Amino acid sequence: MLLRFVLILLFTGIYHASAWGCENKLVCIEEDNWSIGVAFGVGARTNPLVDGDAIPLIVLPDVAWYGEHAYFDNGEFGYQWQPHQDVTTEVFFRANTERAYFAFWQPSNILLPTSNATDGADTPNPDDPEGEPPRYISVNDIAQRKWSLDIGVRTNWFNDKSRWSLTFIHDALNVHNGFSATGQYQHDFEWQDWTLSTHLSVTYKSNSLIDYYYGISERDTSDENLWYNAGSALQVTGGLLFNKPLNQQWHWLGRIQFTSLSSGMTDSPLVSKRYVTNMFFGVGYRF
Repeated sequence: MLLRFVLILLFTGIYHASAWGCENKLVCIEEDNWSIGVAFGVGARTNPLVDGDAIPLIVLPDVAWYGEHAYFDNGEFGYQWQPHQDVTTEVFFRANTERAYFAFWQPSNILLPTSNATDGADTPNPDDPEGEPPRYISVNDIAQRKWSLDIGVRTNWFNDKSRWSLTFIHDALNVHNGFSATGQYQHDFEWQDWTLSTHLSVTYKSNSLIDYYYGISERDTSDENLWYNAGSALQVTGGLLFNKPLNQQWHWLGRIQFTSLSSGMTDSPLVSKRYVTNMFFGVGYRF
């Protein structure tokens, strides 16, 4: 049950700002206070793997706490150095999210499925124009991929309603010995009674990380035609988050996010989609 709870937190994508320069109380937390909420709605995150099930998003818990330096934010434990209004630097631990695509537990066992939340990854077309057999392998037929723990460092630069961040993450448990680096820009603005936040990020993932999860070798199949050594990958993500207060506790909220996957990942016989979508629409309650 704890693993399922952590997985749900990882897929919500809800991150807060601490008390420094904070005006929007729906996404900001006063120092030494817990922020606990839950969202109810309809949504899903697609799975790019062959025969991979999409992740239904129906009930999304939201738990965070920020102290003077230490913090916990939806599964991420961190420590901030000399936080200021315009710049913060933090070191953190969190579960690696790459393995989530390979988890075989069924969210429908604990969440109510929706009609559009169970659409899994597309199975490749068996009809090849050159008459060759399709080159793909199901996620159900490969060796298990292990969970890992990320250790990372992040620096944020704030300017009015904008934020730039640079994040570097490494495998703390030596499961794949890989790393990733992400640069992100976020801009907040208001439209009528809505608070909106747009973000654009570029993430580089090393070949060790990508090859461990998406490479195919004799550990997975004896068919050498399916073996694949994955290279590094570059992923571009863009998204929009929005909310509108109904009263002091309730608010409308939503999230739309798209991630494009580069050839280092999509050339794998294990992958059948070139993008991942993450959408959720519903209402949230802040305790």
